Amino acid sequence: MMKILLVEDDSYKSSAIISWIREEYKNASVVVKSSYREGCLAVFNSTFDLLILDMSLPARSQNSGGGEDTIVNGGELIIREMLDEGMLFHAVILTQYETFNGETIEAIDERLRYICGDSFCGCISYNSQDDSWKNNLKIIIDNVNSPNC
Repeated sequence: MMKILLVEDDSYKSSAIISWIREEYKNASVVVKSSYREGCLAVFNSTFDLLILDMSLPARSQNSGGGEDTIVNGGELIIREMLDEGMLFHAVILTQYETFNGETIEAIDERLRYICGDSFCGCISYNSQDDSWKNNLKIIIDNVNSPNC
């Protein structure tokens, strides 16, 4: 069984991703967190085969009295926390935005691949009106799920 962590604060996007994963990968287990803090706690307290991270995340969830402060590069910071701790992981950034602080997702993809090596699986552009994100995510999940990975 493949265990996936999805860190996403947009409930519509989160539902779409979960529905697609459950339809495509019957044996996958998906844990959902909605903030940077929850995502960090999850990766330090459990093991996942793949992390699917939104780039821009609230610092804390609405339920914990937070949610006001947005961390523009929250997904990247979770990856960096794991690198700093020497953790083994596979992560992908799935975002609906094309730029962050003037940096394109292509540039972010290149930079994170350089920093993380094979642990970083890429940046995928999410668009609810276009299914290409599904094809790109399928390639990554299949690769992570293969015996060679």
